[in-house]
Amino acid sequence: MNSLKFAFRYLNHCVCARNTKGYGVHSPSMFHFIRYVLTEKYPYYVFRDIEKIRMQLLSNKDVISVTDFGTGKDRNEQVNQIARKSLKNAKQAQLLFRIVQYFGFVNILELGTSLGVTTMYLASSNSKINCTTLEGCPEISKIAKKNFQKLGLTQIRLFNCNIDEKLDLILNDIGRQDLIFIDANHSYEPLINYFETCLRYIGDNSIIVIDDIYWSDGMLKAWKYIKNHPKVSCTIDLFYVGIVFFNPVFTGKNYKVRIT
Repeated sequence: MNSLKFAFRYLNHCVCARNTKGYGVHSPSMFHFIRYVLTEKYPYYVFRDIEKIRMQLLSNKDVISVTDFGTGKDRNEQVNQIARKSLKNAKQAQLLFRIVQYFGFVNILELGTSLGVTTMYLASSNSKINCTTLEGCPEISKIAKKNFQKLGLTQIRLFNCNIDEKLDLILNDIGRQDLIFIDANHSYEPLINYFETCLRYIGDNSIIVIDDIYWSDGMLKAWKYIKNHPKVSCTIDLFYVGIVFFNPVFTGKNYKVRIT
């Protein structure tokens, strides 16, 4: 996306996002979620260990072969360059941990493992979690698996596959999911396909989190479609991610929230 257009969209989001700490939200459940999950800043013990791995990745100058199903352009790239471009920052990744912990989610699916930092946050809040993560690039998958081993996270199962081709088969095998984090192909049609496929494997209490909803015109178009989907009860737009609820206790339909 044009950087000027992206900056304008971010500025517009900041102007329109008025529920920073939950005030003005009439739904008690949504107020509590915004107040005690989105704006929570308590540093859990596991954060330090995961961030150490992030720092190792950011200093790793090894060159690997990158298979990119999203763009179709394979290339050689340094690990630290991949880390700088693809890893969610600490605050954003830790939000996923807080969501999983707050709801006590057990069955977690991630589309787009990358180097595994967000995966580790998703899988670390308790030992009962079953975390499945899908990554297209074999070399990136190898690095992610090594990172999981460093923290002893045996509850993570990584599938190295073309997500567009294998998602439905894998979901059919693992069954209903509590939380699904979509961070794969950042285009309109693939995102809609992921979302529609995932809808068949969730319940009323499930949540879908979608990364980079303003990344491109296609992503923004897909986000608008998802917000208006008849099965969606409510959404939260944090600019860097969109959070999708299906439980009718989360009312108010669409919120824009700015986290400070």
